[in-house]
Amino acid sequence: MRYDKYKLSLKELILGILIWAVASVILSYFFYRSIIACFIIFIFFPVFLIFVKKYLLEKRKWKMTLEFKEMIRIIAVNLQAGSSAENAFRSAYREIRYMFGEKSFMTKECEAIVRGLENNLVLENLLASFGERSCIEEIKDFSEVFSIAKRSGGNLKEIIADTTDVIDTKIEMKREFRTLISSKRFEHRLMCIIPFVILGYIGTTSPGYFDNLYGNMRGVVIMTACLFVYLGAFLWGEKIADIKA
Repeated sequence: MRYDKYKLSLKELILGILIWAVASVILSYFFYRSIIACFIIFIFFPVFLIFVKKYLLEKRKWKMTLEFKEMIRIIAVNLQAGSSAENAFRSAYREIRYMFGEKSFMTKECEAIVRGLENNLVLENLLASFGERSCIEEIKDFSEVFSIAKRSGGNLKEIIADTTDVIDTKIEMKREFRTLISSKRFEHRLMCIIPFVILGYIGTTSPGYFDNLYGNMRGVVIMTACLFVYLGAFLWGEKIADIKA
């Protein structure tokens, strides 16, 4: 299985439809007060799905990265205890399955590696395949270092221990960075809700205040321009908050 693309489950697809349907109703009400506009906005659901898949893909990669961090820590400990590389992975599979459950992606990948070893496949090749399919930098780096260390006949347990420490530090730095960025992203999304709160408040306290903006061509043009400005500002803010560590 490759991890550079995301396939939505039926549950995720239905949830996405419901979220976009609600968004279509809200946008059509505040910008057009038109049922037709609601259906027109809903047509752009495939565009919304692109962003959903990107979000879920990044979420899955980060989850796998954290699970991988635990896996290599277990492998390093097993190697320090005198286990062979192959037995270290077998032991790691049992512990990862206990920690994250059988449905975890890392559990499935560990299981695939163990099965490959049982079929006399080379461990380095199995790791290289996982690193290439994962599209995760830390996994690729580990597989390359492991392969070089094992084939060169170097001190495997010391090399893997040092590599594990480096990767662990790198992931922790990413975790801190993501925590910082997530707070800024929350502030941005909160600010994006405020215009609707203000419009709702004015519309409730001053009925008819916005009537001139609805039901006529001039109003449609003005509100469409406002909608594009709003969406542009939202996407720009999301892009700024999407800085990678």
